[in-house]
Amino acid sequence: MSDITSEIEAGLSAMGITHGALDVASIARHLELVAEANVQFNLTTIPQADSVALHVLDSASALATLSEAPKGEFADLGSGAGFPGIPLALLGRRPVTLVESVKKKAAFLERVVAELRLEASVRGVRAEELAQDRPGQYAAVTARALSALPSLVELASPLLIDDGLLICLKGEPDAAELLRGEAAARRCGMKALGTTVVEVPGVDARRTIVVYRRTGRVGISLPRRNGMAQRQPLA
Repeated sequence: MSDITSEIEAGLSAMGITHGALDVASIARHLELVAEANVQFNLTTIPQADSVALHVLDSASALATLSEAPKGEFADLGSGAGFPGIPLALLGRRPVTLVESVKKKAAFLERVVAELRLEASVRGVRAEELAQDRPGQYAAVTARALSALPSLVELASPLLIDDGLLICLKGEPDAAELLRGEAAARRCGMKALGTTVVEVPGVDARRTIVVYRRTGRVGISLPRRNGMAQRQPLA
């Protein structure tokens, strides 16, 4: 057993997350592919030595919340190197759409999906474009270190089925951002369910999961044009 495999297994066990040997092997291979690709282009700024804690275990911290979503596929927005989408798909036994508009990163994700034979698809588009193509198709949407809460709420709303969850993996959002997220949620047919501080082995920084549920009729036409959620947020 490799050192990285042992580290993944120990971390998941410390978090109380059930895992199989094949899942761990796939996650370990994913990290190897990330390290190889990072030599060629800027895929991630996280050093390889910290990748288990800051990529895998940080992603896995949202697994319990994802399990509370309705059954079905989830979308991982701004997937980048495949986090949190790939570990969550493997550990949660859910299909995933990895959404990444940067073409080099999307191509990398295609290679990972093919090699690991994941139940996953890659869409090299923005979230707004996916919402036009597949509106109301996802049981959950995940996003890690992607944007402010009002923008994430707006991007996720048209993608979600009724009662679907938006799961935001954040550092330490301040009260103002949380209030803005709630205000945007009211306009987007979403409801804030609360925040949970999570402990991630090997990570000293604060980690918070913020969750919203798709609850009702949207008060505005969504999706708006590409980039509007960030440039002119609803709250």
